[in-house]
Amino acid sequence: MSKQIIVIGGGPAGVEAALTAARAGAGVTLVSETPIGGRAGWASLVPSQVWLHAADTFGIIQAAGIVGIALDGAAKPDAQAVVARIRQVAKGWNGQLAEQLKQAGVTVLTGVAALASPTSVSIEANGETTELTADAIIVAAGSVPVFPPAMRPDGKRVLAPRFASKLDTLPASVVVVGAGATGVEFAYLFNRLGVQVTWIVSEKGVLPMFAEGAGDFVAQVLAKRGVNVVGGQRAAAVDADDDGVTVTLADGTIHRADMAFLAVGRRADVSRLGIEAAGLTPGPKGELVIDEFGRTSVPTIYAAGDVTGLPMLANQATAQAWVAASHAAGASTAQPYRPETVVHAVFSEPQVAQVGRFDKASVSTKLAYAAGLKAHLLGDAEGYIELHYERTSRLIQGGVAVGPHAVDAVAPIAMAIRMGASVEDLAGPSGGYPSVSELAFAVAKEA
Repeated sequence: MSKQIIVIGGGPAGVEAALTAARAGAGVTLVSETPIGGRAGWASLVPSQVWLHAADTFGIIQAAGIVGIALDGAAKPDAQAVVARIRQVAKGWNGQLAEQLKQAGVTVLTGVAALASPTSVSIEANGETTELTADAIIVAAGSVPVFPPAMRPDGKRVLAPRFASKLDTLPASVVVVGAGATGVEFAYLFNRLGVQVTWIVSEKGVLPMFAEGAGDFVAQVLAKRGVNVVGGQRAAAVDADDDGVTVTLADGTIHRADMAFLAVGRRADVSRLGIEAAGLTPGPKGELVIDEFGRTSVPTIYAAGDVTGLPMLANQATAQAWVAASHAAGASTAQPYRPETVVHAVFSEPQVAQVGRFDKASVSTKLAYAAGLKAHLLGDAEGYIELHYERTSRLIQGGVAVGPHAVDAVAPIAMAIRMGASVEDLAGPSGGYPSVSELAFAVAKEA
């Protein structure tokens, strides 16, 4: 008899968990408060990526003359057209996910789910409450933004990522608060689209979770493009009025602009899950603590994605979900989750991507993007790729790239880490020539 599994959440982690469990032969019910796609698919990730793609495309148009293309007339961003495209892409992508679930035989219910016991879930919908039981429950409830009391978005003058789908007019100026991945991406896209950007970077610096030097490189590039990088100070308050916004820093310095954009953090969304009823205790930052197979301290309850805490990445969410669902369904292919194989990506231009570990005891070799022909063809030879490996065994530990298509450049390094490969193993193959992916093999040859 097949196992019965309940998945809570309709975002990337929930969809992946449901599909994986169904493919493993389990009977699956997915409960989602939102339409399939979740907050990521409708309100944050997809809208942000549409904006970023628009910024990338505008940058290519602006640089067309470098590669020998003459354009008649001036191109300009059309915010209303971008917002319309967000609706189009979100509808198409999330509709495709819903169809995949249907084809896989997953039962989808709409409602707010809470844990009633280690093997049961209560679902509230349309004023009624029902209860379902299962052999295992996978919690993929996602995350919610966190804002200091004096910095709250209003959806008009003070925005946050979830308002990207409503940004139908670009301001003349903006203050971006935050220098994690989202802060970098929005500082980049506003600048690329012609908005005057003031970027507030705290004492932690740009991309503090990334390998040393990566964030500084990006900040320097954006500064050259006209971004006013204000480093070493936290924003203390944001106030909006009819004429714009005032951002006050911790030292009392004031910055004025037409709009502010807040990218200051998220936390696991467990407030409505009723985890105590199932015998669960949240971790130090409110997250659900899991083992390498996605199990919580209650063996029948698994968790995946943002609800498990930092780092909050869509690809990490789906990787965790694949592991948790495979294990919960009893699949023979179930493998432990390996966070060191997940690529961390920032979709600015230049892109930033890293994978693996960066121990002080490791050895590193750096190669300039200009070492590959593709960078010259793109008209942008700035950037680098860096390979980290163990000194004695020469096993690959990590890699970081900053430059065009950096996410693709580190993909071979992710697979090398997964396979336990050495520098010599990675140096053997060759990527397509010319391509950005060949940089991973080239830096291994250099090492």
